Amino acid sequence: MTCSGCGLMPRLSRGTMMDSPDAMDDHDPFDKLLAQTELLLHTGDLQAAEKTALELVDRFPNSTSAFELAGDVYATMGKSALARKYYLKAMELEPSNVDAERKFASALVAPSPEEQRLQMIRELVADSDQFKSSSRRPLNAVLAAILFAGLGQLYNRQYEKGLALFATAAVLLMLLFKALVMEPWAKVAQNAGKQALSFSEQALRAREMLADMPTGWWGLVICGIIVYLAVYAYGIYDTYITAHQQNEIHRTLGV
Repeated sequence: MTCSGCGLMPRLSRGTMMDSPDAMDDHDPFDKLLAQTELLLHTGDLQAAEKTALELVDRFPNSTSAFELAGDVYATMGKSALARKYYLKAMELEPSNVDAERKFASALVAPSPEEQRLQMIRELVADSDQFKSSSRRPLNAVLAAILFAGLGQLYNRQYEKGLALFATAAVLLMLLFKALVMEPWAKVAQNAGKQALSFSEQALRAREMLADMPTGWWGLVICGIIVYLAVYAYGIYDTYITAHQQNEIHRTLGV
């Protein structure tokens, strides 16, 4: 089961239980509490999910599923530091838990708003003038994102995400340009041989060649266009939200 909106996959199994034999007889309460927490997480009731998750790890301190699910709850709440704490505990209980390891890595590269605020406070203490000049305007960020995917993230100092979006969009554009322009024109020139063709004649033959392409080929081209537009739209949306959040943090800190 995947939590809607968070993409996390809570463990549905009982997980690794290192309890004593007496505790192993307590599976029914464990399964009931585990299912209740997963349901609350899935329905978006994060406060109640946090409460039941903490009860779960308190009652079953040797269950890797309990700690992993608690990490899922905190990751969904945006509390990356707490999520890492519980994922790490799940990995300690079950070193072969690949899901917990993957989620821990994701939480490691996604600092929570509290961690971002602390980092900005440290920057403010280190160099207040530089910190003031680092504020980003949402309008400028959006304009940069409109120019090309990833530029808005680079403007917001999200360098890794910006470069990833830029590279993805650039590769998609090059593939589309090759499929829709370069290859048809190259085939037209090849078929013409030594025959001299005007630009309009070459364009007409290229259009005719594209019209004769199979449906499957056009399906791939349309998918590529949709993916590019999705990356482009996400870049603009993410740029605006991030710039707005950064400005909110600056106003909160009073700089």
